[in-house]
Amino acid sequence: MWQKIKPYRSSIILLSALMLGGLIGILFPVFALKLKPLGQIFLNLLFMIIVPLVAISVTSSIAHMTDLKKLGAILATIFLVSIIMAIIPTLGIIGLASIYDPAQGVTLDLHQGVSTGSGDMDFVNLLTTNDFVGLLSKSNILALIIMSVISGIAIGQSGKEGEKVSAMLDSLNTVIMKIVSILMLVAPVGLGAYFASTMASQDTELLSTFARAIGLFLIAAALYYTLGSTLYAWLGGGINGVKQFWRNAIEPSATALGTSSSLASLPVNIRAANKMGIKEEIADICLPLLVNLNKGGAAMTTALKIVFIYSILGLDFTADVFALTVLISVLSAFVIGGVPGGAFLGEIFIVTTLGLPIEVIPILVIIGAVTDAPATVINVIHDLNATQIIERINGKRYAKSKVLDTKANT
Repeated sequence: MWQKIKPYRSSIILLSALMLGGLIGILFPVFALKLKPLGQIFLNLLFMIIVPLVAISVTSSIAHMTDLKKLGAILATIFLVSIIMAIIPTLGIIGLASIYDPAQGVTLDLHQGVSTGSGDMDFVNLLTTNDFVGLLSKSNILALIIMSVISGIAIGQSGKEGEKVSAMLDSLNTVIMKIVSILMLVAPVGLGAYFASTMASQDTELLSTFARAIGLFLIAAALYYTLGSTLYAWLGGGINGVKQFWRNAIEPSATALGTSSSLASLPVNIRAANKMGIKEEIADICLPLLVNLNKGGAAMTTALKIVFIYSILGLDFTADVFALTVLISVLSAFVIGGVPGGAFLGEIFIVTTLGLPIEVIPILVIIGAVTDAPATVINVIHDLNATQIIERINGKRYAKSKVLDTKANT
């Protein structure tokens, strides 16, 4: 029994701490308010590590892609398919949440005015800064990600000198991850304390909004898993592609649900791809990259978090916010999802980019923890679909280039 729930241990502990904090806030509001400094200390520690975490992790990951020219069209297709497969579920969950508002009129009372700015959003300042120092602020995470990707590409294309820098980044990344793991030891206490102070002055009806939001996600995930996977399989291989996909989809799905890990499901996914008749060369290139790049389930979760928080805060979900939600969701799937042990990086990314109050972070964590397993199933199973589509687009071109390479070597 313990082995079955072991992959969910951290999520169970965290959710239990947040539930306990919520009960303390409702039953003992005066005491709960005194716990806020404890939670604030934990969040400040996360904010302090977020810039080096993003910069080093993203740069290091991109720097390892040294075969950009060699992989050529296949790598470009992997990126394009991953982006599209992040945008589609993002738009779907936003649409469902707009039709059925999970908040249902319940609002979060923070005893302070909440504003994300007026007028049009300044996308230039969101995506760039006017000096290097600006990249060191958690308020400019988008700009930091863009510069980290560019830096990683430059390092990867710099030959032996770039390899030296890449090795140093790997060492720094190991240290950063160790710092994160130390901080995460006190996450249940810190977030539980902060959630207790947040719930101290809230209506108990707020708790029911979580259930509605999570229920909406589960319905959307089930629809996307069945209908979306079928559509993608058809695009990748026609009717035969659909049949082959569903014959081999159960084992990767069960593994993803049981482990809640895309990486742990990779060997099973590769075996399923081979059984589906996907070229071994294509599967071996695509699936390891798609593990970190193709995370439609993560994009769905991020979009739901933003729509939900805007609803319970009573903020207008404008066209600018919609565009930024899509951008944040894609980046969460495309870049942030590849940062191991990201210390609630997604939640902090949402709050800092949109200028939301930090009181909403525990709420975002609850939604993320509960939806993690079904989101992982979406991530894993659509890696197979993406590989089908990539093979259909690039299979003949890759086979031709391989034959030419063989002739050249002989």
